Amino acid sequence: MLLLRGARAASAASTAVAAGPSAGRCIFIRLTAVAALSSGGRRRKGQRRGEAKPPSPSPPPPPPQPLPRHGETPSSKKKSGSRPSVDAKKNRPAELEQARGPRSPERGEARKGGTQQQQQEKAKAKRAVRWKCASGCGACCKLDKGPDFPTPDEIFADHPDDLQLYRSMTGDDGWCINYDKATRTCNIYQDRPSFCRVEPKVFDEFFGVPRSRFDREACSACLDNIKMVYGDDSAELSNFKRVIRDESKKMELEASNNQDKLLDT
Repeated sequence: MLLLRGARAASAASTAVAAGPSAGRCIFIRLTAVAALSSGGRRRKGQRRGEAKPPSPSPPPPPPQPLPRHGETPSSKKKSGSRPSVDAKKNRPAELEQARGPRSPERGEARKGGTQQQQQEKAKAKRAVRWKCASGCGACCKLDKGPDFPTPDEIFADHPDDLQLYRSMTGDDGWCINYDKATRTCNIYQDRPSFCRVEPKVFDEFFGVPRSRFDREACSACLDNIKMVYGDDSAELSNFKRVIRDESKKMELEASNNQDKLLDT
């Protein structure tokens, strides 16, 4: 906008010069208006038209700094709110320990013992387990498990033929009719049904247990059956635990030997 008005003023000036001296006064007035517009914004209060702006006051000079004392440098002065030095930080833990007093050894030993106990429990949980049937048990031949176990209808919901066979094998006392209580053996062991076989395929089909969890789930199922039939303090339960413990150690030994063979090759 200013450039456009300036261009118009210049053209008017040239026209006025051509017209003669009578137009000189008009040219001066128009150029003064253009200069006022380009001088930067509105006039201040009390400022006349065409009058220059008063100069802005200069900032006051900084106050003089006191001279340092003899043997003192400006960097040696410390502020009152400055941070503590490195030596003070190092000495702070020792001061806190003195204020707290000596620690009781019993607490440290308790923590250490608790940590060791937790480590032992974790190692025990990660220990490999292998299932094996303990001879002379027969707890799984008790087909009527009671209310604490899944019912046959729940187990064989998708296998109606197996459900009918299971019910036909259950005697009046809840035991399998093919089980010999005197010898604790099965009379049809070689031809027993699939649901009587403790195998990964059977556990996956009827219970949805993957192969990686078969050994643990099978051991847990046998423990529950033995406790239900013979009790928690029975000789059958102790015998089963011993068999599982020996079988698991044998598996760990085999795994260690296989690892040594791989390292040798």
